[in-house]
Amino acid sequence: GGMGKTTLANTLFKEISPQYDAWCHIDDLSKIYLDLGVTSAQKQLLCQVLNQGNMEIHHVSHGTMLMKNRLRHLKTLIVLDNVDQVEQLEKLGLHPEYLGAGSRIIIISTDCRILQNYGVNEVYNVKVLDETQALKLFCKRAFKSKDIPKEYEELTFDVLKYVKGLPLA
Repeated sequence: GGMGKTTLANTLFKEISPQYDAWCHIDDLSKIYLDLGVTSAQKQLLCQVLNQGNMEIHHVSHGTMLMKNRLRHLKTLIVLDNVDQVEQLEKLGLHPEYLGAGSRIIIISTDCRILQNYGVNEVYNVKVLDETQALKLFCKRAFKSKDIPKEYEELTFDVLKYVKGLPLA
């Protein structure tokens, strides 16, 4: 965590979503599964993609059928953040062949094996920042500035050393 996977995905989502007919960004798939269950995740996905306020999904197979029937003609961008088990993707019932031509599913996970087991075509590994980049990002987030306030200089470098180049940690 703290490498910038979510930040990168959010930036990419904002930049490319206008190229799609419909889009969805689920912030924390793992938490939704844990707290609310599979049908809630399906409902959130479909409500966002179809731009509908509320949908009734009574069971997982119903949600899967709705995705298959309602999304196949839409060029869709879907971002699923914090996926920590391949079962979350499998039970969601979202398959690339259910989406229209040119659609993309972006899956964010700390475990590359999840992506491999799900059959993801391409994997982008986020690189650890060098010291200069880490300092810039830390200052931007912590101080809303490009520079370190004088009184926080020593503490800033201690924090960056402690988090080993992961300034968002």
